[in-house]
Amino acid sequence: MPDCSKNLSESFAVHQPPLQELGEAIREGLVENFKEVAVNVVPCPDLQQPEFGLTGKYFGAELRIADIGGPGNLFPELRKDKEFDLKEICQTCDAKNGSAFGPGAGPWPTVGTCCEMVADIDCAKNKVNTKIAKIVETEKGYEQSTVDTPKFNLMANLAISEDSEKQVDVVHVTVKGRTGKLNFTDAIRKAVADCYAKRPVSLGGVFIIRKGKAKLHVMPDFPACPWNTEDEITDKWLRYFEMSAPLVCCTVMHSSDPGHQLRMEHTHCFSSHGDAGHYHYDTTPDEVEYEGWFAPAIKVYRIDKI
Repeated sequence: MPDCSKNLSESFAVHQPPLQELGEAIREGLVENFKEVAVNVVPCPDLQQPEFGLTGKYFGAELRIADIGGPGNLFPELRKDKEFDLKEICQTCDAKNGSAFGPGAGPWPTVGTCCEMVADIDCAKNKVNTKIAKIVETEKGYEQSTVDTPKFNLMANLAISEDSEKQVDVVHVTVKGRTGKLNFTDAIRKAVADCYAKRPVSLGGVFIIRKGKAKLHVMPDFPACPWNTEDEITDKWLRYFEMSAPLVCCTVMHSSDPGHQLRMEHTHCFSSHGDAGHYHYDTTPDEVEYEGWFAPAIKVYRIDKI
């Protein structure tokens, strides 16, 4: 199985706005979609605390975004042999001792089936604690677990910090009660895009759905025959569930794509109670509460572009 971690297609600097300015841009977008909104700049919280459960202590220091593979490895041709390594990815992104988290497709050869992933690694400590969600034949229908392999397949979108022990400031957001049509991440992404127009801004972040429920999907095992259309993937193959707070969500987003085939937003969630998968939107707008922490990247690395 070929390791494609060093297949750097291109890298490019992105606009890194001042945090206060970025926070104000995000606030202006969120007030159009949520009843209560508060935005400020704070030191990054300790992500090793139980409510987060991540491996790296902090994020945001000299932040890079890695956009790896992509949905093009699913359709029009299934390339399930495309393999990547989190440690090698960090080296490719000039952060060999960095830490990384983010959504992607898990290591199906290890797990035994196609699966969702929240990648989680601290290279300096040589520690991997990646979260996996897979379909199982139980009443619940899915199962969360952790793996300690740095391998994954198909795709990922990673927020890579140069030094997980370096605490930097981040934009802190809390919202309650969704009044608009946009979900939390789309509202933030649109707000940043509206503010910075064609200047690309890329964000990595962690947020917690504190109250309410959300629609998530989990990928089942690969089909016996290739899909004929993309609609078959979204309408027939993916399995959708309503999952409950609290959910820890890792996200990567871009305000614009200057021609690099970027995935504009990607968010996966996990929890201490076994709910996990790919985030779509909250299903209880009146009661939902989000709290998130976001940092702008300095550079984007497009790896194994497809």
